[in-house]
Amino acid sequence: MTIKLFKVFLFSFFGIIPTAINAQGHYNGGSFNTNDYFIPPVSGWVFSLYYSYSDMNYYNGSHKKTDVIEISQNPPLSVELGQSVKTQSIIPMISYFGKKKILKANWGILALPMLNNPNANIALDFYSGQTLAGSKTISLKSFGLGDCYLQPIWLTWGKNKFSSTFSYGAWIPVGKHKLNDSGNIGLGYWSHNVRLMGRYKPKEKISVISGVTFELNNKQKGIDFIESPHLTVDYGGSYTFVKGHEIGLYGYGTWGIGSDRGEKASINNDQIYGLGVYGSYWFIPGKLGVLSRFTYNYGTMYRFGGASFQIGVNFLLFKI
Repeated sequence: MTIKLFKVFLFSFFGIIPTAINAQGHYNGGSFNTNDYFIPPVSGWVFSLYYSYSDMNYYNGSHKKTDVIEISQNPPLSVELGQSVKTQSIIPMISYFGKKKILKANWGILALPMLNNPNANIALDFYSGQTLAGSKTISLKSFGLGDCYLQPIWLTWGKNKFSSTFSYGAWIPVGKHKLNDSGNIGLGYWSHNVRLMGRYKPKEKISVISGVTFELNNKQKGIDFIESPHLTVDYGGSYTFVKGHEIGLYGYGTWGIGSDRGEKASINNDQIYGLGVYGSYWFIPGKLGVLSRFTYNYGTMYRFGGASFQIGVNFLLFKI
């Protein structure tokens, strides 16, 4: 049973990459598959490699796609886009599940570096920093090291059909960032993610989850600006087959719950919702497999939204 649970976890773990790259801040709802939030009851190392593609457009306060971003109302200032934001990313990931327990919980850590184009988060950050009305262009052809996610605190408790998990992770601003540079690949500030999730398994092969993630952002490099905090509610369900193959659905909603501060502060609170589906298949159960997932946004307001697609491979780096 223990090894079987670990096989299921490895496959669902593909979803940890940012799948709906469409908002300010770093964390995007729907970034995990149903069982990804919960540590399996075994220890070891896992290495994963993913490819992600996103196609995003900007939506105004009426949830309508538009080429015009309002920068300020007084004085009135807006920037015309005339383009969508299409991003390609290559994402390696290393995770470790620890031996024994901490506070009676299974524990783990993970690191997620990224190689990518400027994504929609970065595009919106660039446009919001403009000081002259008109048409502006951000270069989407640059490619390089993006901001890195590190999750050093990750605890999972389980009893009978119920599990809960708590984690803290930080987005480290190692990606290229210069003020008002259209070739930026990072956001230029730290983001702190605190997450609490719960899971209920009415039957061994069925999982239902829900929970919240709070993201708090630090001051941006080179300017007096702090992005507002965001709250994300994630939920989903999955079915696991005998050999660990898995299918699942997930959804989320994200809202700005405070106000921007500083020179680029926006007067508008953004929001977005998303739905997605994923499937996984083991070529060698517990050793080597593939996964694909698709996410679509709706109800988008004052940010970029659209669709994203990921494929990936997952394998054990060291023997469990």
